[in-house]
Amino acid sequence: MKTFFSKRENQILAVLVAVAVCVFLFVITEVAAFTETSKIKPFTDVVSVDIVKEEELMVSNENLEIAASIGEVHNVTRDNNDTRRKSTENWSENKATISGDPVKAAKDFERELFNESGGYREREKIQQEMEARKNAREKQKVEKNGAGGNSSSQNGNKPNQFAGNVMVDFSLSGRTAYDNNNWYVRNPGYTCGYGSAGTVVVKVSVDKTGKVIATEIDESKSGNANVCMRDQALKYAAMSRFNYTDSAPSRQEGYIRYRFVSQ
Repeated sequence: MKTFFSKRENQILAVLVAVAVCVFLFVITEVAAFTETSKIKPFTDVVSVDIVKEEELMVSNENLEIAASIGEVHNVTRDNNDTRRKSTENWSENKATISGDPVKAAKDFERELFNESGGYREREKIQQEMEARKNAREKQKVEKNGAGGNSSSQNGNKPNQFAGNVMVDFSLSGRTAYDNNNWYVRNPGYTCGYGSAGTVVVKVSVDKTGKVIATEIDESKSGNANVCMRDQALKYAAMSRFNYTDSAPSRQEGYIRYRFVSQ
């Protein structure tokens, strides 16, 4: 039987038909894959964002660096059992004049610190303490002379206590700071540098002589405290000293609250 195409032409034609079929099937598959389309909203349209639940946003106090919101805080120590009226003008930090010879009392305290700290290994630290106490005594002399135009009472102290926010306040029922001088409840509020703004409350146990024998942070009353603030609060609380009282128990509980100020 005679055909229109030669054998070679038939082979070429078969190949072309096979290629055409493959191309057709490919096109059909691609078109089917893109039958579902979605309209893209312009960027000017408002987009709603789901709000994360509150519990997922909680951050620990130690990771926060938020300034204290209690207003201006003054570098003052206050005994919360002080019953004097409060004033922002005519006030003094201590409730009563230091009893006895203040120089001798300071030297006795220095000697005790020196013996407790291991002697010569801590000589430099003790010398710094001595210098600080010297400055405190000079400050007392200024207060006694009624510096700044404030009138002073007969015993050299103002009749009122400070009315504003203070960096250190404490409470130990029936006891005052050593030698009635609040300087002995020391202030670490500037020692932790930038970003350290918060409050640390330390529960203290004091023996009959007025020495702090145990310290513990009160977590429920402290806030925004980083590691430095906690460590310094415990360190300075242990350094605090209170008056000896005959009627005091062998172990008495109280607290010291420290407010740290960011530098």
